[in-house]
Amino acid sequence: MGAAGTSAGAIRRAATATVDRACAGARGARRALARFAPRPSAFGAAPDAEAAAVRAVRNLRTFRFHYAALQWALLLASLAPRHRASMLFLMAASKGLLVYGGLLRVFPNSALLRRLLDRRLVALIFVALVLADLTAAGAIANLLGALAVGVPIIVLHASFRTRDDLESPSLSSSSAENGEEETAAVVEKKEDGDVEAGPTRRSMAAAPRSPK
Repeated sequence: MGAAGTSAGAIRRAATATVDRACAGARGARRALARFAPRPSAFGAAPDAEAAAVRAVRNLRTFRFHYAALQWALLLASLAPRHRASMLFLMAASKGLLVYGGLLRVFPNSALLRRLLDRRLVALIFVALVLADLTAAGAIANLLGALAVGVPIIVLHASFRTRDDLESPSLSSSSAENGEEETAAVVEKKEDGDVEAGPTRRSMAAAPRSPK
């Protein structure tokens, strides 16, 4: 009876932890999606080609993980109908890559991860595994199809996604700092004026009045 109760409690705790992780993942995915495409007003044409190029480069740097996830999802979806074994292998490889990224976040100063398992080396091995698997499965056409669908979407998003809401926190903080500096300057100026006017007022009050 006691062992059954203990096992039931452990199963309940494991189920609760699984549900909590799923909810946290869903909230994180919703926040990432809201940041990627928050509302129609967050998109607009650039005034000229140079501004569009600068915006595209900045968005590619900001949303690089979003774009990679989009392209990866399109590739896996193209492999699902006929190349399920290849899809499962790529999903397992992506899990390994996510584990490596989690280790980098947990141990950012690890010499083993920085030197022996360099990011560029890990990325090169991952790309080589993906290409080798797709070549062995005869699914290069799926890769090209996923790129043909995903690259135009990425280019359009990077070119038309405005950065006003992305830069608003920094702008608001800078404006707040400027406002605080201006307030401090006004207070200091007022205090200086009071200090300068103080002795004048005291001397005027202490000066004897001339008889009329």
